[in-house]
Amino acid sequence: MNHDPASPATATHLESPATLEARLQALEAQVLHLQAAVHRAQALFRDSPGAAVLLSLQGRLLDVNMRGAALLGSAREVLQGRRLAPSLTPASQPTLDALLARVFEGRGRQTGEVQVLTPGGEVRDVALEASLHLSGGDAPVCHLTLTDVTAFKLAHRALWDSQQVQDQQLQDRALRLRQLREEFQGVVLKSGRELEGTLTRAQNFLTLMQQHPETPGHLLHAQEAVRQTHALLESLKLYMQVRFLRARLRSVDLGRALNEVLKDVQDQTAGRDVRVTSQALPTVAGDSQALQLILHEYVSNALKFTRTRPQVRLRVLVQEDETEYRIGVEDNGIGFNQRYRDRAFELFGRLHPLGVYEGTGLGLAVVRRLCERFGGRAWGEGKVDQGATFWFAWPKSPPEE
Repeated sequence: MNHDPASPATATHLESPATLEARLQALEAQVLHLQAAVHRAQALFRDSPGAAVLLSLQGRLLDVNMRGAALLGSAREVLQGRRLAPSLTPASQPTLDALLARVFEGRGRQTGEVQVLTPGGEVRDVALEASLHLSGGDAPVCHLTLTDVTAFKLAHRALWDSQQVQDQQLQDRALRLRQLREEFQGVVLKSGRELEGTLTRAQNFLTLMQQHPETPGHLLHAQEAVRQTHALLESLKLYMQVRFLRARLRSVDLGRALNEVLKDVQDQTAGRDVRVTSQALPTVAGDSQALQLILHEYVSNALKFTRTRPQVRLRVLVQEDETEYRIGVEDNGIGFNQRYRDRAFELFGRLHPLGVYEGTGLGLAVVRRLCERFGGRAWGEGKVDQGATFWFAWPKSPPEE
């Protein structure tokens, strides 16, 4: 069936010149808008405050902004169309190739670090961040931002070098301190042996003189002074041994350690009405020598300061929480003024007159030192004429040396 071109049906498909003109103007406006958008995007890229380049799959510079050209040390016109790799140090070129390969494989945003070699021979450390850019039917390009981290690297190297120097200085000082410590220990121990020999000879001489019928009475005071000096020397030796103790953490049954201590103090309990009771003592991680010494000092002290009591009652107490055991030795002795509780743990600290109660004033200082060595604590509680309780706290997980 043929249609007449002049028929109404055919005329509906024809547009008037005015309509065509309007459509053409609309298209031209869209083109101008797109061109303006492209120019804006190019201007934003060119004037961006961060250095950036656009790379092809082969690593050629399709475009470079002003900051990027400045970083690479050349003009934009010179750089465009060239490969980026020759602007890098030889060691950095494989890094760039691998980064581009990952980007064009579609593996998302990639980062890396290279060294840029400027035409003037300057080497700059540069951090890279790359992403794939797709635009319509055009070939994909890599958008690469470059951040000059040279100053940061220099500061980091300077800090690293300074740290290395400080570490070496610390090691040298630690070695020197260890040498001085060993030297001091040797001098003290050697001096102690010499003094011990001298005191032993003096004690033997005074003992012989005491057997002579015409020995003056004041020599008895000299003999007592020698005995006290000898005891002080022994305490000092013990204190030094504690200072330089090579501790070894083992499982220590405090109940068994207490039994050994009670055997050692039998000379203090002979002929006295002494009753010792104890709660169930735990097994702890620690040094058996250190723990036995602590218990020995506490029990011996309790027996000393209950000497005036017709009946002596000692109780070994146990408290526990999530982090530590607290062991206390309670007595019914003469007690002490709680105001001076810290004095007992000081070097040569005493809570009672030396003429009444013997002792060197070093025992409890040794206890505190041992406890602190293993992350513990030591303290005392008491009231005058109402007895005392001396405690030590021992961590469930002592620090390793």
